[in-house]
Amino acid sequence: MKEIFEKNPQTDFLKPLDFSIFRKRGNSKTFGGWLIQKIKESRDQENPEMVQLLSHIYQKYNEYHERFNPKHWRGKSGVTFIEKPDIILAIRHRRDDIDEKPKEVITELSRNAINRVLQALFQLDSDKHKLIKTSEIAELTYNRAWKDIFSDRQVHIKLTEILNYLEYKDKIRYYRSGKVKLLR
Repeated sequence: MKEIFEKNPQTDFLKPLDFSIFRKRGNSKTFGGWLIQKIKESRDQENPEMVQLLSHIYQKYNEYHERFNPKHWRGKSGVTFIEKPDIILAIRHRRDDIDEKPKEVITELSRNAINRVLQALFQLDSDKHKLIKTSEIAELTYNRAWKDIFSDRQVHIKLTEILNYLEYKDKIRYYRSGKVKLLR
């Protein structure tokens, strides 16, 4: 007796699922992060075919991304603060474009501006354990709406550098989530 095996078209393309994807954190900043989010959503909706399809796309995306990823500057630029009587110089190294060499960028922070930010911090710090939003500090310091401050690149960079300087001096703890805690 001869047995005939037929291929099942619905299960032949299914490969073993890479469960390490579920441990990764997804975000929509990159296409890969967006795919991870969609894979997790499909898993939660109990849609294994979509999980399988998106996992395959994610693997192909990673293969492509590794092959054609341009050379980025892997190192992180530290910041050096030089204190002068009236100003603080914040020196960083940044690239204008991916292909260019890092350039030295110097941001001047006036003592006046630093004191205004400190005054805003003291005014907003009614509860010692409360985290203060950077947007509240900026609005109180510059008397403008956060949207206007955030969209003005020079003002926003100066505010960020002032907060970095205050953290360097151990006056605050500056969380990159946009929160600040005043240290006593």
